[in-house]
Amino acid sequence: MYTRKLNILVIDDDLETLETLKLQLSDIAFVTTATGGRQGLQCAREQKPDIILLDIEMPVYDGFRTLELLRNVEECINVPVIMLTGKSDKYSVINSITMGIDGYLIKPVSKKDLVDKIMEVYRKNPGQDERRTILAIDDDMVYLKQLHSLLCDEYNVIMINSTKLALEYLTNHSPDLILLDYQMPLYNGVTLINIIHQNANRKNIPFIILSGSLDQKAVQDFYPHSPVAYLAKPINKAALMEKIELALYQNYDEGD
Repeated sequence: MYTRKLNILVIDDDLETLETLKLQLSDIAFVTTATGGRQGLQCAREQKPDIILLDIEMPVYDGFRTLELLRNVEECINVPVIMLTGKSDKYSVINSITMGIDGYLIKPVSKKDLVDKIMEVYRKNPGQDERRTILAIDDDMVYLKQLHSLLCDEYNVIMINSTKLALEYLTNHSPDLILLDYQMPLYNGVTLINIIHQNANRKNIPFIILSGSLDQKAVQDFYPHSPVAYLAKPINKAALMEKIELALYQNYDEGD
């Protein structure tokens, strides 16, 4: 039924739950368990799992804090996370969605429902492939998830929610295109492009500006770096796909 066993990390402070999940998932996954957020972060860094199952109610680091820290670790930025929790209150659900989770399951959950959700999430996030790679940089993780949903059928989309992590990623990777927000903490989009273009190997990566703030000054600031396009949020999928195809086509021609 499944082409290979997944690597799944389960983070929960309840030992009985960890053992139950390990048994339930043994047919489809190699399961690593972590008794709390701190240990979970260490395991995620070392193993980069295919999927993370995360409880909310835990001491020291609760699920929300653990998820926040996971999204600031380079190895874990794009690892899908499913909240698996006993909390069904409106705040927990909405806060989880706002933080960009990939699924929300309420304990106790049947083996079938658990496996079905895991495979659904995994198929939407199969990891690296042979398609063109688009690096999307925005401090809003929910917006990044929306971009991923729009583009994942055609492209390999890498989501990064901080300029610091983006620069770390670009140290060892060369995406085919960058989608970039203008207003971000630490460095804004213009400063980030300046830094990227200081590296000769990164200077010709095309980029598109996606921002809710595209005033005249922003356009003037970006103009010397020749962006492929400026698109205002909310983004129209057809317009975005058109500009992406234009950028990749032009860059391919120049590469030839």
